[in-house]
Amino acid sequence: MKKSRKILITFASLILLASVFALLIFQSSMIPRIPYSAPEASHQSWDEILSSSTPITIQTHSTGIMQTDLSGIMNLDHERAADIQEKIVEIPVNVFIILHHEFGDYLIDAGLDSSYANNPHGTIKGILAKKFLGKGSQEPNTHIAAILEQQNIQLKGVWLTHMHPDHIAGVIDLPKNIPYVAGKGERYVNFRFIMQTDHLKGIEALYEIDFSKGIDLPPFGKGVDLFGDGSFWAIESSGHSTGHVMFFINGADEKVLVTGDACNDQNQFDTGIGPGYFSSDIEEAQKMLESIISFKEQYPEVRLLFGHDHDQ
Repeated sequence: MKKSRKILITFASLILLASVFALLIFQSSMIPRIPYSAPEASHQSWDEILSSSTPITIQTHSTGIMQTDLSGIMNLDHERAADIQEKIVEIPVNVFIILHHEFGDYLIDAGLDSSYANNPHGTIKGILAKKFLGKGSQEPNTHIAAILEQQNIQLKGVWLTHMHPDHIAGVIDLPKNIPYVAGKGERYVNFRFIMQTDHLKGIEALYEIDFSKGIDLPPFGKGVDLFGDGSFWAIESSGHSTGHVMFFINGADEKVLVTGDACNDQNQFDTGIGPGYFSSDIEEAQKMLESIISFKEQYPEVRLLFGHDHDQ
């Protein structure tokens, strides 16, 4: 009896220690989530959306360069990739400033933070950081906070295509008293001692877009009219990551689809070879790329802006 009790106490102690250790590691990635309350959609189809326009514009800026495996951003197991060799590639890390005549100025993604001017891994630390992450570089004063200051832009909020480090690192340099919005279920990787980023440190809660309340926007899934005036839409695009979001800007001067990493660059669009092993679901990522290609065929007037393209 005493022996059984001793075994039980030992087992319970091990479970407790394991729980404490897990909490210590994963607690930093547990950020509260709040539903984003979107207005009722002003339009019900792409034809309705594209037949209207609003005074909203978009700027593209590069916040630095990442060196990474080609297979990370392109699926080299795809049948069309038979003649493409693995190599290290340098890709820009792009962000987008949205200027709305009524609702103010916003960001899509935050890019690399200012620490990348001096450290190839930025602020990321942990035993797996150097092994699994690409190396970044940045010219001084090209992080997004510096760009916003140069243009005297008072930021109203940040919309995230997804929460991979190269898309959220710049949050470190941004104000924390504004809303940060991502797709529902998007993972935030911030594991103490293992791969600790702290990119969202200081943000009390993350707003989430629930696409179940959106409208159908084929060839994609659901879309949400973020401001309720038809100017700015979030489009569900899971594949590269669980909660990946694309954004559509319905401007008077031009119509733009920001693809994020659902399509990394023009070459990926041209070849039709989907994202690589950085993706949470390679098959779904391939389907999403094919949906983007189909959309562009249907609506050639829409300009595509990619997450990592050199020429935009």
